[in-house]
Amino acid sequence: MLAGLCAQALKPLFNKKLYSTLAIAGRQIPRYGGMPSAHSAFTASLVTVAGVIDGIDSMTFAVAVAVFVLTIDDALRMRMFLGRYGLALNKLVKRLPKDAQRQFPYLESNLGHKPLEVIAGITLGVAVTVIILVLL
Repeated sequence: MLAGLCAQALKPLFNKKLYSTLAIAGRQIPRYGGMPSAHSAFTASLVTVAGVIDGIDSMTFAVAVAVFVLTIDDALRMRMFLGRYGLALNKLVKRLPKDAQRQFPYLESNLGHKPLEVIAGITLGVAVTVIILVLL
């Protein structure tokens, strides 16, 4: 949990565009993604703890690895596909008359993480966990 919180706390230092403006309300909302990946940090921490405490031949470790793989896949691939859909839908909305365009909110097209952001999250998650385990 602490690894994910550390990653989230570091995001303002590494990301210029931390917020996106919601088209309808004009409000600032947090963006998806960014450096480092908090989800990657959290699940890497989970795998590290499970491996150290229960061993790499345990069921706990196997479940943690499965959650880790699904999370990394989502961060890198699934959200990228959703971003492409957002981009395509935004282009379609721009073809509508101006009055009709107001009915549709602007959709973010940059939803996923870049590989470096995921690697940084994994590294942070493992490092924070190892430091905590050594101090305990």
